[in-house]
Amino acid sequence: MARNVIYLEWKDGFEFFGSPASLYSKHTDTELGMNIHTLNNAFYSLRKEGKPLQVVTKTDYTIRKGEIFMKETEGKTKNTMSK
Repeated sequence: MARNVIYLEWKDGFEFFGSPASLYSKHTDTELGMNIHTLNNAFYSLRKEGKPLQVVTKTDYTIRKGEIFMKETEGKTKNTMSK
């Protein structure tokens, strides 16, 4: 099983997000140098061209889109604590 991940990198650090929407809930368009629609369009175009999903913004942030691969569970529920 795989889940999307958005990786935001700048000169002094990095952060991981589950979606572009969660990225933009913490950071602003002005801070990142592009809005969410432009970012989604860039990822779409790069995927269509078969290029790596990496965008460098006007404000020198690098935003990458990838996947986290997770182990499949065997039908067990997350909450296994008994009452």
